[in-house]
Amino acid sequence: LAAVFALVGAAALWRITADLPSPDALLTRRSGDTTKILDRHGQPLYEVLDPRAGRRTRVALADLPPHVVDATVAVEDARFFEHPGVDARAVARAAWQLAREGRVVSGASTITQQLARQVLLARDEREARTLRRKAREMVLALRITRRFAREDILAMYLNEVYYGQMAYGIEAAARTYFGKPAAQLDLAESAMLAGLIQSPAAYNPLVDLDAARRRQATVLRLMVKAGR
Repeated sequence: LAAVFALVGAAALWRITADLPSPDALLTRRSGDTTKILDRHGQPLYEVLDPRAGRRTRVALADLPPHVVDATVAVEDARFFEHPGVDARAVARAAWQLAREGRVVSGASTITQQLARQVLLARDEREARTLRRKAREMVLALRITRRFAREDILAMYLNEVYYGQMAYGIEAAARTYFGKPAAQLDLAESAMLAGLIQSPAAYNPLVDLDAARRRQATVLRLMVKAGR
């Protein structure tokens, strides 16, 4: 009987994931940089913003201060370097909270799942809060982790994630909120930007500095807890 249930489950999973894109699509579907007009010395004069795509400038992971990565991992996916793309502990915790509270308390999405959802799923599916979408993003996350190194996944994530104020990616966020390149972010600034990811509107320091500072303190506490 157990074998029959396992077979039925496998068949159902195959049906809902059969049309998923390859992890390699991360390299072709990622969003492009904002168009920039430079002077003859290569200095920016003007940035042409697409209101649908926002502001973005890609940056290499090696060019970022370590605390940018540390803050992001601590608050968004503390076990990022340990799990295979899906955090079984977080999933179990979210299921227990759902059963106890009768509502979704945490989504248990890893950094890799967030990346898969943002880049590889269509807009209407990204916005759907269904078990089908969650299963599809989990399968994608497992495949992405097998295909790419963790550092590559982090680089793609930090260049795609939304920070509010039409700023997509850590470089645009650093320039939008602090007027400097991401390579110059200090620990406090990195913690504040990492805190924006969960809810850019709620923790926007340009709108509610007190809320942003409380969120920043949460990020710093999580960094301590994670040994970062």
